[in-house]
Amino acid sequence: MAGIRRVNGKLSGINPAVSCCRLRQVQSLLCEGGTATPDGILCSLGIDSRYNEGCTELAKYLFYGLYGRNQLNLDNVLDEFPEEMLDDVILLIKSECVHLYCNPMNYSYLLPYVSHWRNLHLYCMTEAEYEDEEAAEEFKISSFVTMVQDCYRIGVPYSSQGHIQRFDMFMVEKWPLIQAFALEGIGGGSFFTMKYKDLVNFEKQWSGFFSSMDLESHLSILELSEAQAGEILLFNQMFLYFSKSQQPFVLFGKHSSLEDLESYSFNFPSESHQVRNTGPRGSTARHMILQCVAPKGPLACSRTYFFGTTHTPYLGEVLLVLSQMYSAAVQGVLSGIKCYSHTTTFTIAYLKSVFCISRIIPLSDEESRYVVKTASMTVHDIPDLQCDGGDLGSVVFSESFLESSINIQQKGTILIRLILIRMECLLIPQRKFDLHNKQVKSTGKIVFFSEGLLFIHSQYGSITLSKDHISNIKFYDPDSSAVASLFVEYESSLLPHLPFPLHSSDQCLVFALQPRSKSHRAFYSRVLSVWQNSESGLSLQLCCILVYARFLQHFALSSIGQEPILYDHLGVLFPSAELRNPVNSQGDKVVITIITGLPGSHKERLCNFLVQLNKEHGRWVVYQPGPDSCEGFSASHLQLYLSSFLESQRGPGAKPRLLVLSPGYTDVLDVVQAVLFHPDPVVQACFTIGAVTACVDPLTSCVEHRFAFPKLLEQCSQGIVSTVVFTGLTAEQKHPLMQHVQQLVRSANPTAAFTLAERGAVTRNEDVNLIFSDGSFNEPQMLRARYVLYPGWCKGRFFSGSGSLVLTQQRVAFNRPLERPLFVTRCKALKSSLKPSPFRGNVYNIWGKVRFSDSDQLMEVSYNTVSGSLSIVPDQSTDPLTPGTKETNTSCFLIFDGVGLTEDGLKDWLRLCAKQRQTKKPKKTKNALSSQEIKRIHVSRHLDPLPPGYFYNGYQYVDIFGEKRNLHPSILFLVVIVCYRTSA
Repeated sequence: MAGIRRVNGKLSGINPAVSCCRLRQVQSLLCEGGTATPDGILCSLGIDSRYNEGCTELAKYLFYGLYGRNQLNLDNVLDEFPEEMLDDVILLIKSECVHLYCNPMNYSYLLPYVSHWRNLHLYCMTEAEYEDEEAAEEFKISSFVTMVQDCYRIGVPYSSQGHIQRFDMFMVEKWPLIQAFALEGIGGGSFFTMKYKDLVNFEKQWSGFFSSMDLESHLSILELSEAQAGEILLFNQMFLYFSKSQQPFVLFGKHSSLEDLESYSFNFPSESHQVRNTGPRGSTARHMILQCVAPKGPLACSRTYFFGTTHTPYLGEVLLVLSQMYSAAVQGVLSGIKCYSHTTTFTIAYLKSVFCISRIIPLSDEESRYVVKTASMTVHDIPDLQCDGGDLGSVVFSESFLESSINIQQKGTILIRLILIRMECLLIPQRKFDLHNKQVKSTGKIVFFSEGLLFIHSQYGSITLSKDHISNIKFYDPDSSAVASLFVEYESSLLPHLPFPLHSSDQCLVFALQPRSKSHRAFYSRVLSVWQNSESGLSLQLCCILVYARFLQHFALSSIGQEPILYDHLGVLFPSAELRNPVNSQGDKVVITIITGLPGSHKERLCNFLVQLNKEHGRWVVYQPGPDSCEGFSASHLQLYLSSFLESQRGPGAKPRLLVLSPGYTDVLDVVQAVLFHPDPVVQACFTIGAVTACVDPLTSCVEHRFAFPKLLEQCSQGIVSTVVFTGLTAEQKHPLMQHVQQLVRSANPTAAFTLAERGAVTRNEDVNLIFSDGSFNEPQMLRARYVLYPGWCKGRFFSGSGSLVLTQQRVAFNRPLERPLFVTRCKALKSSLKPSPFRGNVYNIWGKVRFSDSDQLMEVSYNTVSGSLSIVPDQSTDPLTPGTKETNTSCFLIFDGVGLTEDGLKDWLRLCAKQRQTKKPKKTKNALSSQEIKRIHVSRHLDPLPPGYFYNGYQYVDIFGEKRNLHPSILFLVVIVCYRTSA
C-alpha cells in the first residue's frame, strides 16, 4: 500500500460525497441485469491476492489518496505497524450493501472513507481479540466465507488499465485468500472457482467502467488545492489514446501556415524553418505557435508567443498586426465559451469535448457533461501587408474549461450552467489564495517606482506598469500578521503590452505582499507615504478569486448526478450568487420532530420524557406504529396517518406538535422522504420537519466484534440528523465500547451535536432545545449535505437499500399469565445462547405486554439480549396523549426480533415461562420415566448436535474433562421436554 496522507495525525482530502458517489458508480455495474452481471465484486489487497493490479486499482478509486502509487508521507505510518497490516483488506461490493474486512490497525484509516457507505457490514476484531494471531487468521477466513455465502456469480477486477491481462481463474486459485477458502472447518470446504461462476462476459462491462472512471491526476488540469480536489467528481474523463491530430508542435514565424499545421511529419531536413529565417523577408521570426498535449489523451493547449519586450510601446507594424489578430482570437474563444454558458444550443463550431474512447463527443451528447471541453481558434496565413504575396504565418489560441450544469425544479425544469475556464484558474496557483485562512504565497518580484512599478512574472518575464496606464491603485492590509493586497486597476491602453493570460474583465491586477517580507517592509517605509499623497487613494476591494470559489460550490453539487434541485432551496445553497431567492417561511405548518434509534436505544423513554417535560408548553401528539406492525417501517401507513391527523385538526386554534417515533431497524431517510413527499400535495404543504434526533446506546449497537446492527449509521446520517443522544454508558466515557461507537458515529456525521441522556433522561435545557429545534433540519449545511450525499432525495427518489443481515419480527399472542421468575431467567439466558455468524435463531430484542401470575395488572416488558437490559413496568397505553384506538381485549403479546426466528420455536420458549397446566393425567417427571423410555429417547435423539465441550469417540460421549457417559449429554434436557409435552 502506498500514499497515505496525514495532516496532524488525520487523513486529509476525504470527502463523503466523493466516496459515496464512487461507490455508487461501482454498484451501478451490479444493477444492469443479464447473465454477465455478478452478485458481487470482490477486491482483496496485499498478499491475499498476490498484489493483484486490478484490485489495487479499484481500491485506489474507492479509497482515493489512501491507496496511491506514490509513497507520500508513508514513513511515519510504517513506523506504527508493517505495510502488510495496511493491505489487510477484503472488500465485497453488492448492489445494496458492502462487506468490508479489515484489522484494528487499518480500521481508523479506512473509517473516514466507509462510514458514509450505506448498509456496511464490517468485519473487524477488537484490539484485544486481534492479539491472538491464530484466532485472527481464522476470523479473516470465516469472514470471507460469510461474505460470499449467498453469491452465485462473483466479479473480480483482475487487471489494471495500463496492463490488460487475460483472466486466468487458475491464477486466481493461487491467491492465498482463495486457497484458504477450501480449508475444512473454517473455510468453505471446496475450491472457490469451482463454486463460483467465471464471468468472462463481465470483462467488457468492467473495462467500460474503468474507461469512464476518473484519474486523480486529471484534477491537476484545474490545479486545485488538496482540500478542494476532494469536492470534485470528474468520473468521466480518462484519456487513453494519443490522437494523431493532437500532436505537440512548436512552429516559428511564417512556417506556421495552414499547410504546415496540417502536416503531421514535421521533418525539417534544411535550415529553412529555423527561428533566424522564418520572419518577414527571411528575417528573424517575430512569433511562434505551440501546442502541448496531455501524455494520456487528446487534451491540448495551444498558444501564440511573441518575441520582444512587451512593455515597449512601439512593437513595430508586423508584431502589432499579429498581436491584434491574436487578441481577436483570444476574445473570440472566450466569447464562444461565454455564449455556450448561456445557451443550450451547440452551434459554436470550434467548441468540442474530449473523451477517452478515441473519439470527440458532441456537446449535445449527455456524456459530454462531465468531460473537459476545449474551445480553439486559428487565424492562419495572415498576409504581410508590407510585402506583397508574403504571409506572416498563423496565430492560434485554445482554452479548456469545465461545465457545471444544474437542473432547477419548479413547475418546469430550468438549466443553470456555470463555466470555469482553465486560463482563469491557472492564475490562482501563482498566488495560492486560501479563502478560509486568508493566506497568500507570492512568486516573483516587484519593484516600486514613484511613477509606476515593475514586476517579474515566473512565466511572462518583466512587465512594467507606467502611471500612464494606471487608473487607480487600492491597498488593503487587514493586520500585520495577514497578507496585504495591492489592487492595480489599469487602462485599456495597457492591454496590448500585457500578456494575454493576465487580462481580466475588470482590468485589475492583484499583488500579494507577505507579512514581514522585504516587499512588505519596503512598501510601508518607502512607497506608501509617497503614494498616499497622490490622487490614487486607498480602499478595500474584494479579490476576483471568489468567482473560482463559486464555481467549486456549484460544481460540487452538479457533479453528483442528474437529479434536480428544488427552486426553493437555491437561496440556501447559493447565498452569494444571483440564484438567491427568499426562503419560504414555515407559516402555520405543523412541525414534525423525528426520533429514531435501534431497539434497545431507549428512544421510547426519551420520547415519553420529552412529552411529559414539555406538555405545559402545548399539545403533543406521538406517532408510533402499533404493535401489530411487524413488517418494519411503512411509508404509506405514516402518510395515511398524516392525512388523518390534518383532517382532525381542522378548525381554529394552534396546531399541536407532532413527534414521529420511527420503528426498529429503519433507515431514517425513508422516514424523511415519506414525510416530505406525501402523495397529496395539499397535505405535503402542511408539514415541515424541525429536527431529527438519533438515540444510540453503545451497549446495544454491535452484533459482535465491531459489526454494528443494521441501520445504526443510517439512523445517524449526515445532513439528516442534527443531534445524537447517547443513552448508555454515559457515566463511563472512557469505556472502549463507548469510544468505539462515538468514533463510528462521529465519522458518519461530523456535524451532529452529541448529548448524554442515560436511558433517555435529558437533563439540560440546551439539549431539549436542540431536539425540538424548528429549523435545524433546513440549515444550509444540512441541506447541502443532503443534495451531495443522497441524490434524488428532494423528489423522494433516493433508494436506501437493505443490509446483509436482515432482522425480522415475530409476534406471538397468548392469554395465559407468565411466571415472573421464569420469564426473567429465560430472558437472561438468551445472551449465552447467541450464535455467531450466520446468527440463525438469535433473539436480540423482546417487547410486549403481558400479565404475570402475581398480579392482574397489564405490564409492558422489554429486553435487549446484547446489553442484558430488562424492563418491566405497568402499561401506560391509557395515556391520553397517545392517539389511536385503545386495546380493549386482555390478550397478551410479545414481539421478538432476531435472525431466523420461527413461530414454533418462540412458542416453545414461551411455554417454559409459564406455569405448567395440571391435567387429569398424572404429571410425569424424569424420575417417573422407565429406563426403557429413556433408552427410546436416547435412540431417537442420539444423533442430535452435541453441546460445546463434548465429542463422541465411537462408543461413548466424552467431555473436556475426560468424563465418559453412555447417554447423549443433552438427554436430561430431552427428557424434560418429553415430560413437559406429555403432561401438557
